[in-house]
This record gives sequence, structure tokens and C-alpha cells, in this order.
Amino acid sequence: MIKDCKICGGTGKKVIKYDICPDCDGTGYQEEFETKKHFKGVSKNSKYDFDDAEIPCSKCEGTGKVPVYGLCEFCEGTGKIVACDECGVQIGKYPDDSNKKLCKNCQKSQKDDQENKKVVYVLDDFVTMEDLEEGKFYKGKVSRAEKYGVFIQLNEKVRGLLRFREVVGRKNSDFKIGDEVVVQLSELKLGKREVDFRYIPTAGYELKKFEKSYDLIPIAQIFEKGLENMKDKVIKIRGEVIQAVQTPGPTVFTVTDGTEVGWVAAFESAGVRANPEVELGSVIEVVGSVGVRDGKLQIERMMLSLLEGDEETTVKDSIEKQLDIKSEAKSDIEFLVESPILEKLRPKMADVAKRIRRAMLDGRPIILRHHADTDGYSGGIALEKAILPVLNEFSLDSGAQWHYYRRSPSKAPFYELEDVTKDIIFSLEDYIRFGQKMPLVILVDNGSTNEDIPAISEIKAYDVEVVVVDHHYPGEVVDGRAEIDDYIDAHVNPYLVGGDSNLTAGALATEVARMINEDVTDVIKHLPGVAMVGDHARGEEVDQYIKLALETLTENSKTASAKEFTFEDLDKIALCMDFEAFYLKFMSGTGIVDDILAINKEEFARHERLINILYHRAMKMVDRQMKSVIPSIKTRELSNGILLNVIDVEKYAHKFTFPAPGKTCGFAHDSIVKQHGEEKPIVTLAYGPDFGVVRATDAVSETFSFNLNLIVTQLMEEIPESSLDGGGHECAGSLKFVEGLRGKVLDRFFEIVESMK
Repeated sequence: MIKDCKICGGTGKKVIKYDICPDCDGTGYQEEFETKKHFKGVSKNSKYDFDDAEIPCSKCEGTGKVPVYGLCEFCEGTGKIVACDECGVQIGKYPDDSNKKLCKNCQKSQKDDQENKKVVYVLDDFVTMEDLEEGKFYKGKVSRAEKYGVFIQLNEKVRGLLRFREVVGRKNSDFKIGDEVVVQLSELKLGKREVDFRYIPTAGYELKKFEKSYDLIPIAQIFEKGLENMKDKVIKIRGEVIQAVQTPGPTVFTVTDGTEVGWVAAFESAGVRANPEVELGSVIEVVGSVGVRDGKLQIERMMLSLLEGDEETTVKDSIEKQLDIKSEAKSDIEFLVESPILEKLRPKMADVAKRIRRAMLDGRPIILRHHADTDGYSGGIALEKAILPVLNEFSLDSGAQWHYYRRSPSKAPFYELEDVTKDIIFSLEDYIRFGQKMPLVILVDNGSTNEDIPAISEIKAYDVEVVVVDHHYPGEVVDGRAEIDDYIDAHVNPYLVGGDSNLTAGALATEVARMINEDVTDVIKHLPGVAMVGDHARGEEVDQYIKLALETLTENSKTASAKEFTFEDLDKIALCMDFEAFYLKFMSGTGIVDDILAINKEEFARHERLINILYHRAMKMVDRQMKSVIPSIKTRELSNGILLNVIDVEKYAHKFTFPAPGKTCGFAHDSIVKQHGEEKPIVTLAYGPDFGVVRATDAVSETFSFNLNLIVTQLMEEIPESSLDGGGHECAGSLKFVEGLRGKVLDRFFEIVESMK
């Protein structure tokens, strides 16, 4: 310690001699005295009562001498010395020896005390009974008192008994609940999970924290060793929070470290959010004991902390690499048919498949939207059958297929604002209520056209990933990209690689599904054939897929009727799917759609019964519709040889029932084609107050380069006041316009068709 010099009193100087006071010449008193300066109310020259008084000299204070000062040799003028912290004896000079603390005697005494001092351990929360040693001293609290002794709690996991017969130098009544006490471990009975203590008065002890460290363990390693074998073991993990749910009891965090996924349960009190600083996407370090809940890993939190900075970045990079590897799709599968277009699309298909797998690994819900027709349902069901097994494998949630997946049909052949509004609202509700991430949206048999842009733009505002598997005309394609590619994350469409709509969404989605999960191939390989028949597709790939579908269904029928399937059977299935879709409206149709599309091989007999029932009902309603529609068809052959057929479905067709205007137009068109043959260029238009539905034969496309999408674009430019939109495939699609300009739009449509060469 630093003290004032005892010689100079901290001044740094000392008296070396005394001289005669110059003010009083050594007399010690003043000869002149001004009364006025010292006494109030007295005149300056007054000598009254002071004539005989001697006034001391103010300089020498009456001594007649004044001191002469020099430098203090003891402290060398600093005024300070360095003294021992314990005894106060001087041990050095200031400031050179300021770092010295103890004199030699005190140093020796302290060393002796240290050697004789007992070490008393204070346990952290992670120390267990197995870590204790007999004979060592521990500090704890009295947690319970009984007649025979008191229980001493060393931490949350370790408690032992101090019997009163093991107490020395202290009364039994002195032990109060909550008192801190130092005890010695006398006996450790691990087999019985018991700890016995003794008490000996302990003075001059040293407290030492007993901290237990744990090596970081990958979550996958816990599963490798077996949950039952690891149960109650204390482990340390690091990972990213992909969901946070507040239950009536603990807060449950779903955590992934890239190798696997686990639950972390943190309990403060019933229904109270634990670790509120932890959010979705937070990177955390957890020390806890391994538990099992619903057959899944649940780690009971003992310590949880947020990682930040370089540690957070390192963990996230590791997770990213691990998930990137696990989400790789089987991009090298052999396609079900030979197709140069499919081969060109392979990278895009693999990209979509990988994004879907990655979403499941990231804990993101999946929303699957598909057009509500045979092609859309076929593609949607194919992806569903591939996704659900992988989702259930990756997710801890036993109800993952209900909580992390939703399939919804769309009536329009594009992503409507009505649909996207539902998807956004449901996703935000799940985010708020259940702590889920925003979803991945998959669009099947829609999503490629300009009409999809408004809805996709809206959901992208919420950072939602959108992937598209479609075969509708996407507009002009430049360097393999269409306009919609500026708004979506991945896009599979035959037009992007020089193909056309004959390679339908149902076929494309089936091949993507096989990349996600090849194990489902036998369940879904017939779906492309059904989808293509339903969409009236033509081409080499179509023939191959239809052949595969017929072989597969014939093989599957061995469990039921053992019939030989034909093209007409596929047509029946497609019609029944469209018929049921009309009544399903916005419902997914889970179960009944599987039966219609013959997904359940074991229930093939039910499929056949259902098809017979639905086909009979559907055809009965179609026949009723055609009886009024066909006689009302107005047919004329145009100057260029195209046979034009016009139907007013507003007047001559039933409303709000099956078949809808689109199917009605299709059936009417098919009846005309049947009369004149496929080689005849035929265009059929069914119109209502503010819409038109178009069907055309391939001969029109091949001979006249008929493309409904280009006609729609031309009409939009020529008649902007009609608010016209629409499109679809080259030879099948629709028009929408304001009712007041119906005549102008349709007349111009007829003129364009007639002007074709």
C-alpha cells in the first residue's frame, strides 16, 4: 500500500537549521500594534489597556526563530513510501516499488496459511453425482430437515444426507433451511443414488468453483447411439432454431445442426415463454439432458445461450453445408420415357426437387397449389406422394403432414389473388400461433403466365420461395427465360427448352417427384398417362407415357378384376377426375382423389367401383348438356378452310353444374371432330356474357400456326377498352372481357381466325 512518509509527514522536505526571525530580530514580539486592524470599534491610535501587552510576532509565532527546509532524504522528496498490505512496515520507495504488496514475513505467513487451507468446491448446475469424490469438501444449502438429519443440496442435481451423528462442534438445532454449510463427502453410493455427508468445523478454507465442461456432439450422433442408451445423459449441442412453440407447459424449440433435428424444452413456469431472446433463425448453444417424447428426441434445457459474431457465422455455415448435401435430389434418375425435352429440362427439374427437399430440412411448411383438373391433380398427387414420406422422416412432429404441408386446387389455370390471399393469411397465422417459418409454395399446372405475376408478386413480398412446374405458354422465351422467371425462384416448363404443352404438368411433376423420392416410382408412374389423356396431349412422349400407364394399371388390376386396360379406360379416369374436381371446388380431396387416380394398389377394386359410379353419373350429365348444346351450334366454313363452330353457353347450357363451360365446349368440339376427322382444321368457340372458351384441332395449329395466346395478345393491343385477358395452350384456352364489348371482341376473333393462311 502507499503511505505518507513518517519522517516528513508527506511533505517531502525536513528542517535542517533555524535562523533569527527577520521580522522581530529574535525578540519574538511586535513593537507596533494597530488596534484598528484587530478590534472592532477601537480607534487606530488607541493604546487603552494594551500598553503593557506583548504581541507575538506573526512570522515566528513568538519563538524569535524561523526554520530553514531541505529535501527529505528518507522519501527522497516524494512524500510517500510503499508499505506492506498486512503489517504496514515499509518495504520500498515510491514510485519504484509500487507493485510490492507484502513484506517477506507476511509472504511466508500467507504461504503457510494457503498450504493448510482446505479447498471447498461449489458445484455448477451441470455436475452430477458421478463427478463427486469421497473425502472432498463441498458447499451447499440446507434444503430439508428431519429428526435424524438434514439434506444438503449441492446443486439442482445433487443432494445428500447429513446425519446428526456425523456432526461435530455444532448443535443440531443450528441447521436451518436455507443456511449455507460446508460438508465433507463421507460415502458415495452410486448404485443407490445416495450421498452421505459429515460436518467438521472448517475455518480458513478456499472456495473453488467446480465447473463441468461438455464436448460438442452432433445431434445425429445421439440417434446413432440410440435414444434409450443416451437417455438422461447430459450433452451439448449447437444449432439453428427453426421453430419456437409455447405450450401450456414449457417452451419448445425445434433445432437443427445440419446433421439432424431435435426438440429443446425450456421451462420457466407453466405457459411462460422461456428465453424470449431466442427467435426463429437464432443460433443457440444448449446444454441439457437427453429425453424422449413421442418417440422423438427432446433435450431438457439446463443452459441455453445465444451465439453471436464469428461463432454464429461458423455454425450457420456448417448447417448450410450439411443441409445442402442432404437436400441434394437424385438428379441422375432415368426418366420413365425417352425424351430430349426432359433431358434439357433435367437441371431445372433437379433444382425444383432440391428446393423442395431443402424446405423440409429447413422446417418450412409446403403449400402445393395445382389446377383443378386431371393434369393438375395428377401432378399434385405425384409430388404429394414423394413429399410426405420425406417430410415425416425429417420432421420431429408426428403430425408433420398436417402441420407442415397443405395441398389446395385452384379453379383458374393461374395463381389467383383469391388463392394467394388465403395462402398468406394461413401462413402468417401459423407463424404467429405456432412459430413456423414462412412456406415454400409449389405451383403445378399453373404459375408460368403473366396472369400469375400479381399473385406471385404479393406472396414474394413476404420472402416466400415460389417454384413452378407448368406447361402453359409463358410468353416470349429469351435465353431459356420467360417474364415470370423474374418473379419466381425455380421454373420447369417445356417451352423454356423448345418444347410445347404436350409434355404436361402431370408428367413433369411426376419426374420431379421421383427426383425427390425415387421410392414412390411404382405408385405414381401411371399418372403422366392419365394426365396426358385428360389434357388431350399428342406426341411421342405422350404415347410412351400412355403405354406405361396401361401396363401399370393392368398389372395392378390383378388384385381385383384382372382386366386389360385400354385408352378408353384412361379417358374414363380422366373424366371422373374432372367430374369430382367440379364438386371438390377448393378442397384437396385427400383419399377420394387417390382412389380415382388408382394410387392405392391394395384398394384397386374400390377404384374400379368408384370409376364405374362416377363415370355413369358424369356421362348422364354430359348427355343432358349435349342434347341442348349440339343443336344450338352454329357452324360455318371460313374462306381459308377452317371449320368454325360457335356456341352460346349462356342460353343453351345448364349453369353452375357439370360440365362447366370449358368442358361443355370440349365435349361439343369432340363431337364435331368425330364427324369430320382429326385432319380437318376445326375451331370451336363457346361464349357467355363476359368470357369465351376456345378449342382447336392440331390440324389448325400445324397448318395455320394457330396459337390462342398470340391471338389474345393481339386482341389486348387492338381493343384495350375490353380489359381482355386470358390464354392457355396453343389450341385450348379462354378469353375474359367486359360484357359490353363482347360483340366487338368475338367479331375481331373471327376475323383473325379467317385471315390465317
